[in-house]
Amino acid sequence: MRLDFRHLELIVAIGNTGSLRRAAAELHLTQPAVTTQLRRIEQHLGGALFVRDREGTQPTHLGSQVLQHAKQVLGQLSELERTARRTATPVRVAGVPAQQYALLVKSLRVLLPNKDVVSCTHRSTRQLLTLLETGEVDVAVLREFPGFPLRLPPLVGHRLMLTEPIFVGVHEDHRLAAHEDVELAELAAESWVMPNPDDSGMNEFFAATCRAAGFEQRITDFTTESHVAFTLTAAGRVVCPLYPIGTNRDGLATLPLTGNPLSRKLVLAWRVDWSEASRVDEVCADIDEGYRELVANAPVYARWWARGGASFALPASE
Repeated sequence: MRLDFRHLELIVAIGNTGSLRRAAAELHLTQPAVTTQLRRIEQHLGGALFVRDREGTQPTHLGSQVLQHAKQVLGQLSELERTARRTATPVRVAGVPAQQYALLVKSLRVLLPNKDVVSCTHRSTRQLLTLLETGEVDVAVLREFPGFPLRLPPLVGHRLMLTEPIFVGVHEDHRLAAHEDVELAELAAESWVMPNPDDSGMNEFFAATCRAAGFEQRITDFTTESHVAFTLTAAGRVVCPLYPIGTNRDGLATLPLTGNPLSRKLVLAWRVDWSEASRVDEVCADIDEGYRELVANAPVYARWWARGGASFALPASE
């Protein structure tokens, strides 16, 4: 005979409950089965583990020693199982298609080399919040536009990573193309291409901000594809919103807006019961470092950043 996991569980159950009957109920066994199994264990170890008295079943000196070691071994086995599950379970990432999303995935794959990282982008804020709430996603990058606050579900932590300015793209020969920055009101006569309306509040925020600048935004085209928006803009038909870091923008000039009236917040959100939640500080620091490298390689954005934009973009603690 060799002691196994079930034998240790039986010894601990008897020690914890102080009764063969209660131990049998806890282990979903009959009392005779527990008595027989205990007798076999005692014969194998060479001595009695428990004695009965008026107070119930009490451990002997040998029993106390065995009980102590049994609890330690069971605890170690439980920790082994938890560690194995953490290693075997991939980190599930979701988010809006922003630079922080790509940097998050990259950071996790570096910081957690023994874990798989699976990811998927979503444009719907509501869908991302639902995935976090149901536990289908561990960590996500969310966006928040002024006037449309995120309503995070319970058990979800969050941290502001960046307030990102939104610039405007115009044709490279546009009358304003050479300007270092422009007032939003200077675009009052322009037609716009905008993303398809969604639940983020972006389009409503743009319309309200243009109205506050003294004009009604005129939208002639909608698309979810940035290359379509860029092609229409490069053709001189429209102007478009531009995030400061992005893909190839041939034929476009990038215009920062005076006073940064258009922006969005990028927020990291995670399940508080996520096994890697304690590493959020490391992840955020890694994302911040990667983002600053991207800023340095985007000429227009780098100039804006150096002229005081960094104090607008970075959280106050920075």
